[in-house]
Amino acid sequence: MAGHSGWRAYRAKRLREETAAHPEYEQAGLDLRLGDMVHERRLRLGLTQAVVAERAGITQPALSRLEGGGGIPTLAMLDRIARAMNTTFTITVGEDAAA
Repeated sequence: MAGHSGWRAYRAKRLREETAAHPEYEQAGLDLRLGDMVHERRLRLGLTQAVVAERAGITQPALSRLEGGGGIPTLAMLDRIARAMNTTFTITVGEDAAA
């Protein structure tokens, strides 16, 4: 996936505006950012979706959906994916986490 240009365009527009954010877009943005982080880490490690999915005990389509921002994984699933890539994920939540 080459990135999430729709989200980036929306985010750039939102940063220029003073209106209230739509909660569904905000959640979608968080999902996309998480997917991007997993995707970028997997690529840096030179691993395919199939390899990571098999190691994590999930299907390749499930990993693809996660990387595409289409789903909210459990912490247990993120742990399995991190272990499959022999890496760690640091997750920050709260108001200052969106920066």
